[in-house]
Amino acid sequence: MIGVSETVQKFILDYIRKRVKPGDKLPSEREIARMLEVGRSSVREALQTLCERGIIEKRPGKGNYLTNRTIDVTQLDLRQLLPFIDAKSSLDLLEFRRSLEAENAYLAARRHTPETIEILQSAVEELAVCVKNKESIIVPDFKFHNTIAHAAQNKVMIQVYDSLTDLSKKVRIEMASNDDTEHALYYHSEILEAIKKEDGEKSSSLMRRHIEDVLLHYKKMLSEISSIEQ
Repeated sequence: MIGVSETVQKFILDYIRKRVKPGDKLPSEREIARMLEVGRSSVREALQTLCERGIIEKRPGKGNYLTNRTIDVTQLDLRQLLPFIDAKSSLDLLEFRRSLEAENAYLAARRHTPETIEILQSAVEELAVCVKNKESIIVPDFKFHNTIAHAAQNKVMIQVYDSLTDLSKKVRIEMASNDDTEHALYYHSEILEAIKKEDGEKSSSLMRRHIEDVLLHYKKMLSEISSIEQ
């Protein structure tokens, strides 16, 4: 996946800025890999880079900690640290997903199987747990959207969707800390109910609105990075 280590860096920096105080311990390498569904080697590389930059420190046998030295984590220059964010490609992807996934949802409502509903239900339940515990929703989010894409039972659309998996994951990790998790839970729950009722029009409309909401928050993230840069 292009720029995965740099993307993981952004996730860690966002996590630090919003949830960690100087001297606090960061999630383990394994925990971060699980949250983002990426390889541990990418997480290890990201942590090593942040360590070399003096932002975190490794304590043998204990883990990684935000450095105790004076540092204004709210002013971390994400654009300087992460020159590999390709905003144009990410925005183009989200615009494309808006149409593709709306059609996926329409077809899934008409072609789903009992197994589809079971998997979607478990994804929504897992997402609800993540929201309650204030954890990353990346894993259940991917599970939900991937299930709908394959439930559409259109081979060409599935191939297109699957071909975008790496880029989609990169975008999701980039904006993980900017997710509106409550909105995500709402849309996923409503889309599931519409699919259960075989209401293709409503499923499609809800999915389009959901992706538009994601697009809005991605733009908000870019604005936040720009303001930090200034």
